[in-house]
Amino acid sequence: MILYVASYATGLGNVPWQQGELFALEVRGIGTSFATATNWTGNLIVGATYLSLMGRITPAGAFGLYAGLSLLEWLFCVLAYPETAGLSLEEVTLIFRDGFGIRESERLRKEKRALQRGERGARGGEAA
Repeated sequence: MILYVASYATGLGNVPWQQGELFALEVRGIGTSFATATNWTGNLIVGATYLSLMGRITPAGAFGLYAGLSLLEWLFCVLAYPETAGLSLEEVTLIFRDGFGIRESERLRKEKRALQRGERGARGGEAA
């Protein structure tokens, strides 16, 4: 149980609170509100079903079921949650033009890294 709580708190537990950066400014408030409501609804479902699941499939079975669901959620996040580190708000808005934006996010981040390397190389050449 401790391992489950620790891994959830350092992994999937943060996703509902970090996703706010994926919304454009004009819809960020409502988008974050819906995401928060979805998160709390999931918490309500777990809280409402845990005791009855414990009675039907044992405590280990209940945690196993929740761990399996968490694994599915993790896979969804890995496959559908684009990395936005290093991207500006305008670039984050652009990545969702077509679908989930994972490929577009990777492309933009690679371009920015290449530009930064080029700038560093140019500055290094000037100093010499």
